[in-house]
Amino acid sequence: MVNTYDVLYQLVAILVPITIIILIVYLVRSTKKRNKHLKNIEAKIDELQRKDK
Repeated sequence: MVNTYDVLYQLVAILVPITIIILIVYLVRSTKKRNKHLKNIEAKIDELQRKDK
C-alpha cells in the first residue's frame, strides 16, 4: 500500500527544483527584454536630442 505522505513528499521534491529553474529562466529573460527595451528608448531619446539641436 502506498503512503499518501510519501507521494506528496515526492511531488514536492520534484516540483520545488523545477519551479526554481523556471523562475530563474523567467528572471533572466525578463531582464534581457527590459535591457533591450531601455536601449531602444535611449536610442529614441538620442535621436530626438540630435533633431532638436
